[in-house]
Amino acid sequence: MSHLLIELYTATPAWKALSAEQRNAFFIRIGAGMQQLDPACVAPLAMGRVASEVPHASAEQYYAVWQCASGADADALVAAISATGWHDYFATTNAVGAVDAMAQHLADLAAL
Repeated sequence: MSHLLIELYTATPAWKALSAEQRNAFFIRIGAGMQQLDPACVAPLAMGRVASEVPHASAEQYYAVWQCASGADADALVAAISATGWHDYFATTNAVGAVDAMAQHLADLAAL
């Protein structure tokens, strides 16, 4: 069953303290880590800056949305991101879940 990983993240002081060269080296490491994932099982859908002017906006600065073929693939993606050292530089909130139809989602909420 298809799963999504939604990341919300903000740069930490440790990130801000890095030089441009150190940041570039880090992103090279990120790219190498992501190469280990099967693109048929893990695909980026969207990434960007969180809009702060909308009602109930998240306090985090950035987001990323990933489509994963299964829960196991989502778990592998979360582990791969962590292994790159991402969390040393970005405070992150992850939301992972199976992709449900609207009717199922509303039924789940109604059952609370």
